[in-house]
Amino acid sequence: MNNKKTITIWFAVNKNGFIGLYSNEPTRNNETGKWESKYPFVNSIIYQNIKNMIESSNFDWNQEPQCLTYEIDIE
Repeated sequence: MNNKKTITIWFAVNKNGFIGLYSNEPTRNNETGKWESKYPFVNSIIYQNIKNMIESSNFDWNQEPQCLTYEIDIE
């Protein structure tokens, strides 16, 4: 039986261009040029999908973090 779970992933671009993924909304640190969160999100497949999307857009340090919602199967 497959169960579904919904997860929300926040993403933002640091001043140096690094794309970060987070489990909660990150806050901007103007001194370091980084978005900060106590809950980073790591998943190589989702990261690559979001990275491809961001690289084909004009999303950068100047934009506020955005979030996506994924529905995943749990076995």
